[in-house]
Order: sequence, then structure tokens, then C-alpha cells
Amino acid sequence: MRFLLTLLLVIGSSPVFAIDLDARIDFAQRLELNSSVSARVESIHVAIGQQVAQNELLLTLGTTSLQAGADMARAEADAAAPHAENMATELEKARELFDRDSLAMVELQHAEQNFAIAEAKLRAARAKLARAEYLLSQSEIRAPIAGIVLAIEAGRGQYINTRVSNQTLITIADNNSMIATALLPLEQWNENLLHRKVRISYGKQSFQGRVVSIGHQLTSGDNNHPATTLRVKFDTGGKLAAGLTVKVSIAGD
Repeated sequence: MRFLLTLLLVIGSSPVFAIDLDARIDFAQRLELNSSVSARVESIHVAIGQQVAQNELLLTLGTTSLQAGADMARAEADAAAPHAENMATELEKARELFDRDSLAMVELQHAEQNFAIAEAKLRAARAKLARAEYLLSQSEIRAPIAGIVLAIEAGRGQYINTRVSNQTLITIADNNSMIATALLPLEQWNENLLHRKVRISYGKQSFQGRVVSIGHQLTSGDNNHPATTLRVKFDTGGKLAAGLTVKVSIAGD
């Protein structure tokens, strides 16, 4: 390992020469979307291969039980609020009487205790309502990024039980931003490659990108030749599919 680090430092101190590599591309960001609530799938609004915008509605879950939970929690909060207000009024009166020496300390403490209990119940009811409203909001699964729908793993009418499994419902990917991964021969390793501008070619199409990482661990390249991993990020405008082999060209100094 010490020999490898020494060798990389020696190689990395040399000028960058022109490099051409074959690379395999993949999506820079791929997201598997699931549900945080248990419910039945009501509607699927997209199809595999469809381009979607950020925040576009992808899937809707049934809301009957979720809505009922929110309504019940709202009713409990509405009922707790007047009682807390009454206890606040009673405490204020008790303090006034106590200040005029018209009320015993134990009665004041009793009023304070009643108010504290009412306030705690109101806070608990409001917290329960906030959680119920949050769960209701999770009945809609929307695209967190703009991209393409890669897979749909749920069907209309299917019950999603989050207590049993964390099932992926829809997979989407940003098909504009791609990562090209290539094996860089050890003798071409150079720390100055990082952030270097790169030209990516596929057939007659050409794109511009930058080196985002260079490996510091050896692997086997062509003919078991020592190599490291080099990754390039570039935008395609959705014109290339994941899994293609492209040509990565880096100009020399």
C-alpha cells in the first residue's frame, strides 16, 4: 500500500498527457420512491419511460382511513382548546384571589395543576393533528426531481403495508445528468485530472463534462493491467440511455 501511494505521488506529479478511454455511463441520480403510510394504491398517473417534471404527481394512495384519522385528531384538538382557555381563566382568577389573601395556597396550586394538565392535553392533541395531517399529505407521491420513470412496481388496488416491507413503488432517474465510469491505466493516473474538462463522444454526438473523481485503489484493467477508476459527470439533455459505452477524451497540457 505504501508502495502504491508513493508510485501515485510520483506519477501524479507529471504533466497530464492526452487520454482516450472507453467508459460505461449510468444515471448520476436514481431514486427508489416508497410510501411512508400504509394504504391502497388508488391511481398511477405515469408510465414507464415517461419524462416527468419535478413535483409532478406520480401515484395516489387511498385517503379514506387517513382522512378519518385527520378528522378525528382535529376534533380532539378543537375540543381541548376551549377547556385549556377555561383553565387559563380559572388560574388567572385564582392568582387574583390569592394576591388579595382570599384564596389558600393549596387552591392556587390546584388551579395551576388543572391548567398544566389542560395545556398538556391541548399540546398532545395538536401534535396528534399535525402527525395525522402529515400522514394524509403522504398519500400523494410526487417526483422529487425531474427525470424519467424507470420502473413501476405497484398496481392499482394493491395494498401497501409499510409495517411489513419498505416496498419500492416507483423508480425515477435524472436522465439529463450522467456519470461515465472508465478504467484509467496506472501509468496515466495523475492528481491533476480531477475537475479536468472532458469530451464525451457517442457516435456523432458529443458532450462536455468534468472529471469528478479518480480512484486511489488499484483494480484490473485490460489484460489484467493495473488501473484505477475515473468518473466523469456530464449533461446529455436526455439524449443517451444508461448502460451505453462512450468515448472519454481528456486533452493534455
